[in-house]
This record gives sequence, C-alpha cells and structure tokens, in this order.
Amino acid sequence: MTPWGTVEENPDTMEHYSLDKIVESGELRALTIAGERTFYTWDKAYLGTHYLLGEMLAKELGVELKIEECSDTLEMVHRLSSNDADVILMPIRKDWEESDNLLFCGPEEDGMQWAVMKYNRPLANAIEEWYKPEMLTEADVRVTEILNSSVHCHVYEPVLDKRNGVLSSYDNLFKTYAHTANADWRLLAAICYQESCFDPKARSWAGACGLMQVMPETAASVGLPVEQIFDPESNVEAAAKVINQLNIWFRDVTNASERLNFMLASYNGGQGHVRDAMALTEKNGGNPYIWEEVSEYILLLSQPQYYRDAVVKCGYMRGTETYGYVSKVRERYKEYMGIAEGDDYYGQDDLGGNAGVSTRPQRRAHAKNKYQI
Repeated sequence: MTPWGTVEENPDTMEHYSLDKIVESGELRALTIAGERTFYTWDKAYLGTHYLLGEMLAKELGVELKIEECSDTLEMVHRLSSNDADVILMPIRKDWEESDNLLFCGPEEDGMQWAVMKYNRPLANAIEEWYKPEMLTEADVRVTEILNSSVHCHVYEPVLDKRNGVLSSYDNLFKTYAHTANADWRLLAAICYQESCFDPKARSWAGACGLMQVMPETAASVGLPVEQIFDPESNVEAAAKVINQLNIWFRDVTNASERLNFMLASYNGGQGHVRDAMALTEKNGGNPYIWEEVSEYILLLSQPQYYRDAVVKCGYMRGTETYGYVSKVRERYKEYMGIAEGDDYYGQDDLGGNAGVSTRPQRRAHAKNKYQI
C-alpha cells in the first residue's frame, strides 16, 4: 500500500515500476518533446507550461524532476515501455495506435493527456489525486509572468563618471579578468550592465546570480563554489572563464567581430540553440558565420517547422530575447568604447562590420517585422 493508492499485484513489474521505487530513487524520469507549451530553455533555465507542472508534481512526490527530450511520440512510448522513464510529461492522443498499454492521467487538452504505462497505476493514481484542472491555467499564467519579468536588481546608471571614463564601481575587476576572458574589459562591463545593471546582489527567477548572472551549475563547472557566487570578484572571474570558453567554441567563426555576436547569443540563449540556428542557415543556403543571417533563424526557432527540423538538436527557442540581447550589448559596448580608454581585443574598426553580405535581406526584414524587433 502507498499513500496514493493500492499497488496492483504484479510481482514482475512492482519491483521496477512502483511509485515507492520512484520515491526511493529520488527522481521522476519524464519524457517530452520540445515546444512552446511543453519544454524549452530560456534565460539559462528550463521553462514550459507542462514542464512547470512536472516540477510541481515532483515537488509533491518529494523527488527531483529529470527531463529527457524525444523526437516524436513513438520514441516517447517506446522509451516508456523500455523503462527508460516513468511518465510522458506532455499531452498525447488517447486514440493513438500504440496507446493500449498506456494509462492516461493528469493535464488534459483537446482530448490529449499525460501517460504512464498500465502497470504503473500507482503513479497514475498519484498524478490524478494531485492534479486539479485550474493548475493548467495557473502554470500558463506563471510562464507569462516569468517571460515578462526581469532580473530582480537595483538599477544603477550605465555610466558612473563619463567625464573621467569610469563606467562602474567594478571597472578594476573587468580590467583584471579581461585577459581571462580574452576580451576587452569594456565588453565585460557591457555584458554586466545588461545582465544585472551592476548590482552584485541581482538574482533572476531561474537562479542566475550576481553581477554577471552566473547560474550555480555554470559556477560549479568553472570551479566557483556556490557560497561565493555573489562575491563580485569571484562572479566576474567565473563569467570571464565562460566567455573565454565561448571564444574557443566558436573559433570556426574566424571574423572576430562576427564571433562576438555568436558568443553573446550563446551567453544568453545557449550554445546549442545558436549552433542549431547556424545549421538551419547553412541548410537553407545562407552563410552560417554571418550573424545577420543566423539571427533570422534564432527568431524562426520558435516555429515548429524550424525547431523540428532534422538538423536541430536543442528544439524550441524563444529567440526574441537573444536577438535583442546581442544588439543591446553590442550597442552599449560601442558606447563604452567611446567613453573609456582601453585595449580592444576585437578591433574597434571592425566592431560594426560584417564578414560578408547577407543574401536574403527581404526574408531577414520579414522576420524582424514579424517579431516586432
């Protein structure tokens, strides 16, 4: 007996699939397909209506949510039946041809619902007991609130002392770690203002922290203990290491000014999504090393015919923020270059230049108009 219902007496399946085993393991293994309402990365974290509901369910069960992306419904069902996961965390059709072995439960939309295997009735019972119809609307509202929210921070002036070329109280840190980043110190300052408005205590909804809005897992990957993540110097140093990594990862973009665009887009939206946009650009006859062309697909990755393309690995992307992020940081960097003296690692004369000429100005203009950029 479990708190959520009676386990069906099937010794061959109880050991591997019971709700007790899920709780004991400490994680709920869920399958989904990338999409606007299902699951995607945004602002350095995961988002999506059904993802948020899955997080709520995992919290109710006292476990962590582990998400695995699939390419289609068939893959999800096959992986579920192979015990690669516990639940399909997105609505699928109840009349689907392979649904005989499934139990449908939880959020329902247009005749579609989450699913578990038939022998996992305890989990289905737990989901049914937990879920209330109003939760779907609440999750939709929460997603909208997150998308419309900004970093919680104190907004400082973008330039502390223009006459004397002082950008912020942290210029010494940007100068100290410019070589770590292999970047102009004023670029670090421009990124910092866009991320936190120079507030060392800034925190985003997703958990990004400090001056450069470093995520705890990112901090760990570059050797920064989480208890030091709000320390200004440690935070800037960690971000500088990440920026240097991005510089290395995009060394195939040989034009330094163009590479900067790809680095900034990755700092904001993730390297995987940027690579997806580059792959789409090349597939459709464009130059994958020119940001003006690649950014078109950064925007188009919010449409199913693009994020479900075979060359796309990371799925749905809400690209409007990343598109705007690159432009805003570049504009502020250019402004800072005119205010404060310093070496420019990327070449001042090439700052606004392109490595080539875009081949699709009409389509690019259409994308910008469509997304009101």
